[in-house]
Amino acid sequence: MPTLQIVSGQPVAGKSTVAVALAQGFVQSGRSVRLERIGSGPAATTDASTFATYLFATASGAPLTQSPAPAGDQVILVELDAGATPLAAIPAVIAVKGAPTDADTALAASLGDRLIGTIAVSVDPEAIEAVARALTNGGLRPLALIPEDLALSAPSVTEIGAVLGAKVLFAAENEDDVVDDVLIGPVYADPARPHFRRYAHKAILAPFNKTDLHLAAIETEAACLVITGGQDPSPYILDRARHGNTTLLLSPKDTPATVASLSQVWSTSRFRGEGKASAAFAALQSRLDFAGLLKKLES
Repeated sequence: MPTLQIVSGQPVAGKSTVAVALAQGFVQSGRSVRLERIGSGPAATTDASTFATYLFATASGAPLTQSPAPAGDQVILVELDAGATPLAAIPAVIAVKGAPTDADTALAASLGDRLIGTIAVSVDPEAIEAVARALTNGGLRPLALIPEDLALSAPSVTEIGAVLGAKVLFAAENEDDVVDDVLIGPVYADPARPHFRRYAHKAILAPFNKTDLHLAAIETEAACLVITGGQDPSPYILDRARHGNTTLLLSPKDTPATVASLSQVWSTSRFRGEGKASAAFAALQSRLDFAGLLKKLES
């Protein structure tokens, strides 16, 4: 009845990515899994709620203050707040983003024998060997290194709206949908439609006065249409959106400034959605021996 804590020395280090990928791997190894979030604040609440949406594990759906008691042969995975003091007497995996920092090295030293190892995410593909050496030299015991993957860093519709300071003109109840691609509308709508249809999970940017592009975005089922320029679009667009599945966001900036504002959202987006869960497991599946890790936890 092993319990494993997922910790990190810094925020947005990939703890949820690691926890969700491990949960699926342990399930594939024939074990039932409980996936919980320990901590406080908005990040803990969001993560706990996200964990409860996954069918491969059980979860309470709300942050806990301590690790739950083991039940049967269930594996318990608990994610802690970034920088939080690790739980006593419980094995730990450290999540590292990109390359280890001094905070990660200090965390590894504080864990001592409780440290099972480290899983690094969003590693530059050209720096895999260098990061592996840095982890080893820092006493972080690398278990797996996951290269950068846009599917794991893609933002949600809500996160795009928040980073832009956008006004929601119409909410299509898809606030947690993940956006894989951002497309800038061309000058004319006719070539836009076949281009837009090539992308499944997309956000489309178009100026407020390009009604034909707005219609093309809605018709091709964009997750969100970001209307730039700070002025309301045609009322017809709002009416048309009510019959579709596209959220309408009004950016206060013009298109170039809106694109610039979006540049950082991929590095700060939180883990959520089935797409990211599948991508996390696929990335770790070929890089980690889940059954061997379970034996190590139970020894």
